[in-house]
Amino acid sequence: MSEDGLLCLVYVSRAVVPMEDADLLELLRQSRADNLRDDITGLLLYRAGRFMQVLEGPHAPLHALYGRIMRDRRHTDVTTLIKFRTDARAFADWSMGFAHVDRIPEEDRAGFSPFLDQDFDPAAWQDAPHQAVRLLKAFRETDRLVDI
Repeated sequence: MSEDGLLCLVYVSRAVVPMEDADLLELLRQSRADNLRDDITGLLLYRAGRFMQVLEGPHAPLHALYGRIMRDRRHTDVTTLIKFRTDARAFADWSMGFAHVDRIPEEDRAGFSPFLDQDFDPAAWQDAPHQAVRLLKAFRETDRLVDI
């Protein structure tokens, strides 16, 4: 993959222990500061002890960040769902958007996406990784983003 241009990367992982609000808030604060510094944008979803995250940015900083993410001891089973070059950012205004999916009332999740009926287990996305991008973009378009 070329060193030029923007990359988009989506991964899922499992928290080693369930994240409390204070843990998630600290993660978000640090991520937002680092991402602003490194010109990275994206969105993080947390559901049932699992994460799904999309990251966008220049090749070198994005790969450096993903290396740190893979070594982070707060989660395990880090699995890349999809990575591709892009000409434009889908999450340009967000150093790190966030949604705690468990906090969205079930009736509001119904019909939003059949993929929300599954957890963020990599096996659920193996045959349709592009659907993860669609799900994350759908969150971008709604008022379902909830900070802590």
